[in-house]
Amino acid sequence: MTEGEILAVRQRDGMVEFDRHMQAVQREELVLKLPRSVSHAGGLGRSVSFAQLIATWAAACRERRILTTLPVSGRDDIDRFASRLHGLAAAYYASCVAADDGVTNLRRSILEAAAPRISAMSERLYESAARGPLTELIFVHHARHQFHSAVYRRRPAPPDLMDPERHGELIVSPREMNALLVNVLRAQRLPRADFGRIAPLLKEGSYPLGTLLHETFRNTAEHAYLDEAGRTPRRGLRCIVIAARNADPKELNPRMLVSAQHPELEEYFGRLRERATLGQRRLVHMLELSVLDTGPGFTATIAGQAGPEDSDAGRVALCFVDHVSRKGGPNSGLGLGRVLSHLRTLGGFLRIRTSTTEAFFSPFSQASGQSPAPHVAGDLPKAVGTALTMAVPLEV
Repeated sequence: MTEGEILAVRQRDGMVEFDRHMQAVQREELVLKLPRSVSHAGGLGRSVSFAQLIATWAAACRERRILTTLPVSGRDDIDRFASRLHGLAAAYYASCVAADDGVTNLRRSILEAAAPRISAMSERLYESAARGPLTELIFVHHARHQFHSAVYRRRPAPPDLMDPERHGELIVSPREMNALLVNVLRAQRLPRADFGRIAPLLKEGSYPLGTLLHETFRNTAEHAYLDEAGRTPRRGLRCIVIAARNADPKELNPRMLVSAQHPELEEYFGRLRERATLGQRRLVHMLELSVLDTGPGFTATIAGQAGPEDSDAGRVALCFVDHVSRKGGPNSGLGLGRVLSHLRTLGGFLRIRTSTTEAFFSPFSQASGQSPAPHVAGDLPKAVGTALTMAVPLEV
């Protein structure tokens, strides 16, 4: 095997590098080389974007071979690798996850190591699922724990999965999503000051954070099973990431967080850095809520909707327009618009990467009429599924 056949992902790769990698795997057959861990310094949403890269690579390559530096007999190393989303995604999508000897296939060992953690999530044992201030709730298609009771009222029947409105109605309410966030954040054993910054956003009433998670998880679920041809994916991962991030202001680099050029991006992160400096804080405190689904994605399932454009970027833009939806009923098409309204109030941002498109929204984004609207950039390397990240800055 020549070095040119290996695509090496580095520990600190950001969104720009992930897009370059996705472009590379669509040009030629490549073996993927993965780091043991991912650095999150300044890189909100990197967990779901890394897993989206792995799913995109698997869809493009026939051999699906992954190289690692994991030792053959390193039980602790395998357990740590399996406890992270990118490690599970590697074992789930690859046919071989090679140890440092280049021969031994660790795929089964990684899946076995991940099983207790996934069971703990489905049984709401969140302390066993947390890794410090990070919790990844993982849902595996066609597996026993695909529909966690923490987010599903009941296990969907096949007709529920084929009908987005019926499927969406199975997702728990914003109030129950808010309770999930409270329980997960408590299980992370955050320092009192960090939890104190988040607590005001978790009070009963309007449930701003519960609403954000409910609407984004519901929307990705509704675009997870059927593409424009009515086909269902054979494999798929879904994930919710809940993380309290403390970032050095100097590390809030937009190029780590988004791939395309968005007009208001520099202003938003400049304001965050300025606010940290004025407050004489060494860190910018952010709460990240990310959702991943490696199914058909937004653009495939909204194809055929009436609109001025028949492009991926045009379809993603339609997702944020009131009353544009695959569903019927008076409230159809309101979910993502509601998310933007909440994020504008909270001073947060949103990033969506699906198909050949990236959308970014911040409080400085221009409105479309009376409604908030993201900036949408197209013509990016095609990605599998949808990776969505929201981040809300936290004050004392």
